[in-house]
Amino acid sequence: MKKWIIAVTLCLLAGAGIYMLQVSHSTVPVNVPREENVTLKWMIYGEKYKESDEVFSGFNELLGEYLPGVQVEFELVNKDDYKEKWDMKMATNERLDLAWFGNEVLNYTEEVKKGSLMAIDYLLETSGKDLQKDVPAELWELQRREGNIYGMPVLGPLYRRNYVLVANEVLMNRFGDLDEMVRMNQENRYTTEACFRSFEDFLQKAKENNAIGTGVSYRSMCTLADKGYEGIYGSDSPFVIPIFEKNLKVYNKYELESYRACFETMARWYQKGYIREDVKNLLDPGSEDGKLKGSILFLDEYGEKGTVTDMVKTEYDAVRGELDGYRYIPYDGCRNSLVIPKSALYPQQAMELVNLLNSEKGKELYRLLANGVEKKHYIIVEGNVIARMSDNDKSYLYQVSQNVIGNVFRNFETVEGEFRQIEVYNEEAVRSPLQGFNLDTRMIALEMAKVDLVVEKYKEELCQGTSQDWEALYEEFIREMRNAGSEKIIEEVQKQIDEFQKMKRA
Repeated sequence: MKKWIIAVTLCLLAGAGIYMLQVSHSTVPVNVPREENVTLKWMIYGEKYKESDEVFSGFNELLGEYLPGVQVEFELVNKDDYKEKWDMKMATNERLDLAWFGNEVLNYTEEVKKGSLMAIDYLLETSGKDLQKDVPAELWELQRREGNIYGMPVLGPLYRRNYVLVANEVLMNRFGDLDEMVRMNQENRYTTEACFRSFEDFLQKAKENNAIGTGVSYRSMCTLADKGYEGIYGSDSPFVIPIFEKNLKVYNKYELESYRACFETMARWYQKGYIREDVKNLLDPGSEDGKLKGSILFLDEYGEKGTVTDMVKTEYDAVRGELDGYRYIPYDGCRNSLVIPKSALYPQQAMELVNLLNSEKGKELYRLLANGVEKKHYIIVEGNVIARMSDNDKSYLYQVSQNVIGNVFRNFETVEGEFRQIEVYNEEAVRSPLQGFNLDTRMIALEMAKVDLVVEKYKEELCQGTSQDWEALYEEFIREMRNAGSEKIIEEVQKQIDEFQKMKRA
């Protein structure tokens, strides 16, 4: 009987590339031959380009020289659809060996608690030694939950996205005052009604001259209400702390003035025609951002010297105004990381691949995946600087964001000094006072789920501004969140943060 149990255990685990034997609650490595040929399934954020399949084929051909018998099947998923796709795969236990994890799209701590991710400590010690050595210890600690590590940090930008207003340069020069908009917003660490009103003279003049396009990008403009706050349970959490106050008091952000001002503004903008009339029918609210006759205003990310690889492309010469004036590193996991999901069949080979791509040895492979083929998809301008090649529509022939595949500093630069600028941003960024904090949600999990459902029910309509009586809808929203347990959540989270601060001072 004992031999039979051992055989079954090995059979179940060998297919996943995990060769372990459980003996009296301890884990002992067992030498079992690995499969000769495997195909890893890797889901990453990105758009598919005209020559993506050709590059992926070339990548797999080159990969065979480094990891014989290992191939990769890539699944590119738009960032707006990424969370939905991830949730579906986790719910159905669909096989997935490697995935990108962005802390502005997915909640790292929540996914660990759900059991969505594999602990990778053993794999790091055996197949990820180069990666373990190259990534600073403090970043590994950001990924540690309950004693284990579940995510591999991507070296590069560590700070969260900032708030940058984007507009057509011709229209802004004719109708607006970007400097005044920037001044008003930077002088207010938290968004006020006056911050939103600073855009209105421009919007009114553009509308009077039939240049309003498809109106403001309402969903991106609403994120401005989050300025100055950090979500306690991921970037979309309703529960926040003000990041510039020493007293770490917990709030429901939707009860704060910034969101009330946002909802009031959106209702007014809809009535004035600054938000498109058919906004309720939009499947993708950001689809018109950057289009010549699209969004008159939208928010994006800003960085000097080419530091933002995922910047929204515009069909016009754009002006960009930074509305916050600082960068911020949150406490809840790295901005970008790679994870091995619970449904992985080949975790050992997945770790070997990540280790390779992040190493000096695998730089050629990394650069091929990120940029394509030299002289076909990019050219080397000088030194380590490249220029990407475009088609007649000014769309790149190929690209995969360096932030979603591995160490950014292994790549080419698109502007000289790009990497040093990222390092400066990291060094100068404001760091969360909650670094090291780990929220225990067991006592409030039900209430958090209920509050999330309430937010899902009310927030979109308030952001669209379409309600006939936004104030009544807003009051109902607040009331329903309280009925769902928002005040209990605040009380429990505050208690845990207070205890965390006492431990830090001890």
